[in-house]
Amino acid sequence: TAQELQINIDPDIDRLVKNWVWQNRVNPGIDGWRLQLMSTTDRTKVEAGKTQFLNLFPTIPADWVHEKPYYKLRVGAFHTRQDALAFLPKLGDYYPGAYPARDPSIHPRDFLE
Repeated sequence: TAQELQINIDPDIDRLVKNWVWQNRVNPGIDGWRLQLMSTTDRTKVEAGKTQFLNLFPTIPADWVHEKPYYKLRVGAFHTRQDALAFLPKLGDYYPGAYPARDPSIHPRDFLE
């Protein structure tokens, strides 16, 4: 015999879930850490730095952000500051001044495993 199951969802809970789904589609970012390699007021320098980095490390995500008046080159994607610090030696002598920087909106696909 066929059985029927009826689920009654509280409208407030339904609204919260729908809002949560919408927010995650609009901004899929996750709070995490990146390694900051450079900061400059010259956009062309940071773009050249990104190209140079990707030539050296093609599998590591790299991008720059503009926080007026600075352009900042940030690479990698880590869940914790400790993970970011553990990755620093892999950059070798190429970027001796690199340091961890918090990033509140890292796309999940960018996280390094």
